[in-house]
Amino acid sequence: MSAPRCPKGFPMRHPPELRALWLACILITALIVGLVAGVLSWAGGMNAPTAVLTGSGAFSAGALLMLSLVKFATAAAD
Repeated sequence: MSAPRCPKGFPMRHPPELRALWLACILITALIVGLVAGVLSWAGGMNAPTAVLTGSGAFSAGALLMLSLVKFATAAAD
């Protein structure tokens, strides 16, 4: 049994089901990081809009960092 291939004949890195699982785990983790950052900044005395911006920044940074780490960790060796 050979590895699944993309339409142009290149081998796929991961099946789509595994990519969806990775994405779900990353987004849930980033959501938790963003919520914690927002709540901590609000509890630290910032007003609500600033706390929301802090949480959204933490969510974005966490999601991008984790996506980059997964891509690095699962990259095929050349």
